[in-house]
Amino acid sequence: MDIGTRRTNSHDDIDHEPLEGDEQEERKLVYANVAEFVTEHLAYQYRRDIDLAGRATTFTWCAQWWRHEEAVSRLTGLWRAWENLRTDPTTGLAVWWRDYADPTMRTLFDEKGPFHGCTPRAHAPKGIPLPLDPPPAGLFG
Repeated sequence: MDIGTRRTNSHDDIDHEPLEGDEQEERKLVYANVAEFVTEHLAYQYRRDIDLAGRATTFTWCAQWWRHEEAVSRLTGLWRAWENLRTDPTTGLAVWWRDYADPTMRTLFDEKGPFHGCTPRAHAPKGIPLPLDPPPAGLFG
């Protein structure tokens, strides 16, 4: 991606036009999908000192974030919240940062979070799915 063509500040994405009736459903998304949101927006909003080799860092990130189901789910929720809250010209972005972005990114960046074992250069997850026992027959219906 050419950095010169990306949005240069988070205010570029705010839609100041008030919504009326069915316009809420018709409003176009700024980003077509979660990958575009992460690549063109989020990666530039979160600038951290991340050791590319993954040594002794408090921030963990996997460049192949899209291979982690939990990360995809969390980032999709973050993108959808941003698309909705960007239309609020008063506290929309503040709410997005406080209630959505910061908690989500804290979880993703955590050294024992979904990217545990990975580095920005290597996808090497250590986590396993939660162990489960089947529920007793008839418990849920």
